[in-house]
Parts: sequence; C-alpha cells; structure tokens
Amino acid sequence: MAGPELNQLSEGQQAELVCLLARKQIGQTKAGKPYGALRLADCSGEVEAKLWDQAEDLLNGLEPGAAVRVSGRVDSFNGRRQLVLNSIAAAPEADPLQFMPKSPVGEAELWGRLTELTLAVKHKRLRRLLKAFFEEAEFHRQFGAAPAAKGAHHAYVHGLLEHTVSVGELALKVASHYRQLDRDLLVCGALLHDIGKTQEFDLGPPIDYTDAGRLEGHVVLGVRMLDQRLAGLRGFPPDLASHLRHLIISHHGAYEFGSPKKPKTPEAMVLHMLDDLDAKTAMIQEVIAREGGGDSHWSSFNRLLERFLYTGPSPLDASPSQAAPQDDAPQPQSLELFTS
Repeated sequence: MAGPELNQLSEGQQAELVCLLARKQIGQTKAGKPYGALRLADCSGEVEAKLWDQAEDLLNGLEPGAAVRVSGRVDSFNGRRQLVLNSIAAAPEADPLQFMPKSPVGEAELWGRLTELTLAVKHKRLRRLLKAFFEEAEFHRQFGAAPAAKGAHHAYVHGLLEHTVSVGELALKVASHYRQLDRDLLVCGALLHDIGKTQEFDLGPPIDYTDAGRLEGHVVLGVRMLDQRLAGLRGFPPDLASHLRHLIISHHGAYEFGSPKKPKTPEAMVLHMLDDLDAKTAMIQEVIAREGGGDSHWSSFNRLLERFLYTGPSPLDASPSQAAPQDDAPQPQSLELFTS
C-alpha cells in the first residue's frame, strides 16, 4: 500500500508512504553529525524531508529517481511542511514513473484540442506536414509523454503537450485579432516550435537532459526533425520551409536565450511572445501553488524570473472593509456626479 499522497499530509501526522526520492544531500550538523536533506515527490507535489539519525547508513545505495518507502512525522519549518523521517528504504516493488507529476489536464483532452488546432490549419501542405508528425506512432508517443522543461515550466509528464496546445490556442486567437498575420503559418509554427524537446529530455525519473539535449539543444534538434519530415513531402515549397525553420530557430527571441536568430517575421515575433507568455505564466502559477497559502504574501526569490512573486490573496477578494455594497446602499443617480 502506497499510503497517503504528499499533499494530503497535515502537521503533526505520523505517516508511512511510498514516494519518489527527488533529491538527496548529506550534510553535517554543527556538532559534526551527518544528516540527510531530502526532497520527496509524488504526483501530488513535493515536500522537503530531514533524516537526522543513521543518515549515511540508511541513504547508502539510494539515489534520486528511486522509489522509496518512508516513515516519519509531519513537521513545519519556516511556515512550510516537512517530513522528519524515522526510516527510509528502497521500494523495489513500486514503479518510479507512477510518482511523477503529470499535467493537470488529461492527456486525451489535450490530444483532442491539438487535433482541433491541426484541423484549423487550412493550407494543404502545412496540414500534411502536421500529419507527418502527429500521426506517426512513435513521435505521437514521445510527444505525449515528454515534459516541456527540466524544471522551469510544465516540467511533468504531458507537459510538452499541454504547453504546445496552449501556445497553439493563443496563436489562433491572436491571429483572429491581427488579421495581417498568416494564421496557418503561425499556428503550424506554434505546434512545431518545441518538437526537439522530445529528444532533448529524458523522463527519468528524475527529468534530465539527454546527451543530444546537452550537446545540441531542442532548437537544433527541432530543425533537424523538421527537415527529415520535409524530405518525405514531395514538392514542399523551399521558401515556406525556410519560414518554418525560422519560426523554430527564433522562438527564444534573443541570442542570450538560445536563439541562433532573432525573430524577423511578424509570425516569428508573435510566436516568441506567445511562447514566453505561456511559459512565464505557468512558472508564476507553479510558484503560487508551491509557496502560497502561508503567512507571508511573498515567495522566496525566484532565480529564473529574477524577482520575488506575490502569492497572497487576490485584491478583489471580499473582506469586511471591501465588502460589495448592499442593495439598499445609496447609489449615484447620474454620471454628472463624476463629470461635472
């Protein structure tokens, strides 16, 4: 029996559960005694853990990515839950992948939304290109499982699919507002901009870079994958192929962020902005989910976003001093009160 999920634990509770060892460090107390500083994870979230006794013996042979059985007490440190462990041991009967976080949106729903996006692309050659990717069984499997990042955003199973669908739907909406954009080109680019991540990341656990991901990165890998599919499509226009490559090459927006070229077409500029918008919005929401709800209204300093983030309640939430006016409260009778 796996026991409770990590997000169900409450302070003071004695717990025994099976989960994933996400991080392992052995430190020393001021008295020179070794202890374990750990991070445990399951599909519901992560929690810090401390192992004060027999740390070296109990952690010997256990590496991040292993399924482990732990027991201990739920405590609080700096306003956040942590587990103080009595024991930890390998759980070879458990599949580590079952404890990895997954997209909060179901995979079937995400594939349905992606299919709708491909059907929205009316250009026949672009539609054939999308089919060459998403209707190929092995690519479909890889793309559906892959994370969108190691840790920055959508760093979980189906994360790449969720991020791609979100950017694609944003592209469709923006193209309906800015009619001068080539809608089919923009949506196609949105669906293909991160295809290289299927080869950049290994789910593990833990999620990590592949050798190709370290050596080349998903931009280069994505362009190579695009050219491989284009080679199988007879008569694909070279100029259109060049614009598609540019969408992948430039979607990070700047040289310092990994773009070999800056965006130089309207569709490339918009794709970069939508990709950045979706990634940063997800990052902020993940920080709020992880660090919100405590006494402080602020997160710890976020290195990637280079700022503290507000995690408190919405300023629109009603409170005694902000309550909505009652039906019998005096109301302005005329706009003249504000314009005279």
